[in-house]
Amino acid sequence: MSAGFAMNVSQAREFALDGAVSQKAIALKGAGSKAVTRESANKTATDFESMFLEQMFNHMFATIPVNSTFGGGQGEETMRSFLTGAYAKQMVKAGGIGLAPHIANEILKIQEKADGIAR
Repeated sequence: MSAGFAMNVSQAREFALDGAVSQKAIALKGAGSKAVTRESANKTATDFESMFLEQMFNHMFATIPVNSTFGGGQGEETMRSFLTGAYAKQMVKAGGIGLAPHIANEILKIQEKADGIAR
């Protein structure tokens, strides 16, 4: 960082979010989008959290060695992807890791900004 420019983490986060929200609001406004409801924002957010967790599980399982006696091959790779997807969905169903509420709020902020309601 240069000597005249310093930001703490929360300022940097807010700056990044404001920029992202502004760009998304402009895109939404230009597209003539329909209003986002709380339910659709929650659905999108939980779907995103599930996808995120599935990717995390895939990375975790990639480090686990295969039992050569009963496993291995293309079948196990295919079934592992189904397994990680099921783990992710169950984890989100049980409350997840807390991403979905924050993502839903950001989606609604973007919609409000596109409608000219928010800050």
